[in-house]
Amino acid sequence: MRNIIIALTIVLSGCATQQTEQQQTLLSETEILLDSGYKKLSNRNTKSAIADFDKIIIICTSQYSDGKKKVYASRGMTETLYYMLKAAADKEDAIAVRPTCSDALYLRGYASLDFGQIELAEEYIKRAIDMAPVNSIYLSELGHIYHSKRDWENALDIFTKAEEAASTYSPPELKDAELTRAKRGVGYSLIELGKLDEAEIKFKECLEINKNDQGALKEIEYIEHLRSKVPINS
Repeated sequence: MRNIIIALTIVLSGCATQQTEQQQTLLSETEILLDSGYKKLSNRNTKSAIADFDKIIIICTSQYSDGKKKVYASRGMTETLYYMLKAAADKEDAIAVRPTCSDALYLRGYASLDFGQIELAEEYIKRAIDMAPVNSIYLSELGHIYHSKRDWENALDIFTKAEEAASTYSPPELKDAELTRAKRGVGYSLIELGKLDEAEIKFKECLEINKNDQGALKEIEYIEHLRSKVPINS
């Protein structure tokens, strides 16, 4: 289940790194636009929300267009440390910034799905993931897109990555929500691949985190329904 409430939480829990005065001014402008766009999206004013997200993306593209440094979007020190170590291993010059720009890409993709623009949504989500490779909510949204395309194998792969990312890198206040979403995505993918026993394990793991996880409870009930079906003899 997609949960846009988590998106706002991510926006408000952004990681601060050292910024120049010019960057701080730009961040302030983009954060105002992001808040505006989120509120419009929540009120189903999707077209106007998209206009706000597009403005942010233009600003961010301009800000980081020189390509001299790899720009990672981080929500906390754990993510930042991972990105900086990754950059060192890849021998690239990199910085970690607040997730405002990546959140704009994520929400732009989210909004595109409202208009049935699946390919465009996938493009924006992948751009968000490029900035934040271990952001579980972005990964899960890509998994949702693969579900929409009935691409169960890729969905399983990406939701598994989302689960691993949530376990290791998600901020403490978001970890349970992001972890259970990823696990449900894994479970749903496994159902569609006919692996009911493995799927049931994932949904039960969700219930160990949150015994009232309605999505997990419904899927377990669905698995029981599938098992109870008697094949019709031809």
